[in-house]
Amino acid sequence: KMPWGTLDKDRLEQIIRQITGKKLEQSKMVLTSALVKGSGIIFLWAPNKKTFIKVNRGVRVYVVSYETDDRDRILVYDGFNLLAIHPDDLEELGFN
Repeated sequence: KMPWGTLDKDRLEQIIRQITGKKLEQSKMVLTSALVKGSGIIFLWAPNKKTFIKVNRGVRVYVVSYETDDRDRILVYDGFNLLAIHPDDLEELGFN
């Protein structure tokens, strides 16, 4: 079975609102952001585009799903793409 087949649309919408600075509904939980560890670049799998995307390390991402794929990667959103990344490559920042 493919992971992330049924993404939580509310969660994704919340991430986009948080990134764009749109007003958040009070009832919605603020999502955890993280930084891609290290410096330089990393190539991450974009499952919806079925290709690898070049991403600058140090960029802020938002966790979309903690469900892992067959390579133990979770799904994050960087403001442009949904990306699969191993949790060891992330440094969680908490809520902000």
